[in-house]
Amino acid sequence: MDRGSVFGTPTLLVGVFVLASAGCRPTHPPSAGCGKDTDCKGDRICAEGSCVAPAADAEASEAVAEPVPVAPASAGQGERWFRGGPGHAGATTAVGPKTEPSERWRVDLGAVVFATPTLVTLPGAGGEGDAGRELAFVGNHAGRFVGVTVGGPEQPGGELVFDLDLGGRVWGTAALAETRDSARLYVGTDADTLFALDPSAKGEAAVVWSKVLGNCENTRSPGPEGARCDVDGGPTVGPDGDLFVGADGVYRLSPTGEERWHWPPREEKERPKHVFSTPVLSADGQLSFGDQDGHVTSLDAATGAQRWRYSVRADVDGSGVLGADGALFIGADDGRIYSLRSDGSLRWSFVAQRDIRSSLGIAADGTVYATSFDANLYSLAASGEVNWVLPTGGVVHSSPVVDGDGTIYFGSQDDHLYAVSAEGEVLWAVDVGADIDSSVAITKQGWIVIGCDDGSLRAFG
Repeated sequence: MDRGSVFGTPTLLVGVFVLASAGCRPTHPPSAGCGKDTDCKGDRICAEGSCVAPAADAEASEAVAEPVPVAPASAGQGERWFRGGPGHAGATTAVGPKTEPSERWRVDLGAVVFATPTLVTLPGAGGEGDAGRELAFVGNHAGRFVGVTVGGPEQPGGELVFDLDLGGRVWGTAALAETRDSARLYVGTDADTLFALDPSAKGEAAVVWSKVLGNCENTRSPGPEGARCDVDGGPTVGPDGDLFVGADGVYRLSPTGEERWHWPPREEKERPKHVFSTPVLSADGQLSFGDQDGHVTSLDAATGAQRWRYSVRADVDGSGVLGADGALFIGADDGRIYSLRSDGSLRWSFVAQRDIRSSLGIAADGTVYATSFDANLYSLAASGEVNWVLPTGGVVHSSPVVDGDGTIYFGSQDDHLYAVSAEGEVLWAVDVGADIDSSVAITKQGWIVIGCDDGSLRAFG
């Protein structure tokens, strides 16, 4: 990592971090000039200091399959909808540490850990002695997928109890589907394959099924075509157990891997572009995601029919979040955060200085959080006004995770793990000695579990 490329000189980098770690106030944006879209009238947006009309596509498509309705969420099912609720990416009811934690354990997995750990509690997981213990499951860039005991006040944790070679690099976070009697983890690889795993089994017996997506068997060369069918974003599990996952387009699959529909429709001649973004499912059955064709797209989750597309003219790799009123917030490689109404029209957009490739986070009060390659953490009101901007000392790919108290946790390529208050104060910053592109998981007892680019999985508490 070339830190000097972020701030110009290493000396300036050190100064920025000292400011942050001292708990000083974050910076606030200037109020004059066209610095953000709310400075412009109507739906016009601010581009390079000038207010211009946005570009939008509203292309309708025909239904491509018999409708398979999405069952309404019932008690106990809501948490299965993409990271803590219907579209609320990064939100969690768990509460993380407010004072600087210490490292509880570290497990070397041998390759970059980019994905967010998925926390699972299984009766008897890993053997009779593990009954009721919480496990963290995550994959790495060598294709290794593991489960590690989290531990607690009277348990050391850090024990490897699940270890499986998936045969392809893992970028995405495993999705968890639980019933009263069983649990399934769904995770994809860049070998174009989606796996359904039994986290209580061992070795190859843990693979319940696997499915190759797309028609990229002979395109393993580097570049966009070679990556077109990669299953490298995390799946979303709907309230009825069906899966929504990106690869060469977007798929809806049954819990047993049966294809319900594929978008775009198979009869279309144009080869679909790659979708890395994890789809977000709303309570009314609208499925929204970004793609590497420069669009944000919304589908009818029951049929796969296209509702609308919005052109942003840049790759959209991160996943969005839904506000209380159904508005979608999503970031893109053009450095913008877009707020789109449920009909696909633009409410506002905000311009950061560099790419936003992380998933966005959202707090209970509607505040939206985003990290950027410009090394900043941004806090935005639901109306698009900037609350504050907090600098770090390196590129930030880690997604901001908001805990039950409203504290924001994320990692940076300045080798630090951060906890920041809702007011923008740095509560603590731990130097882990390695870049952090993974996002945090917060355990039931309030520990932080996170992956690092040095190939380690670590817990802090």
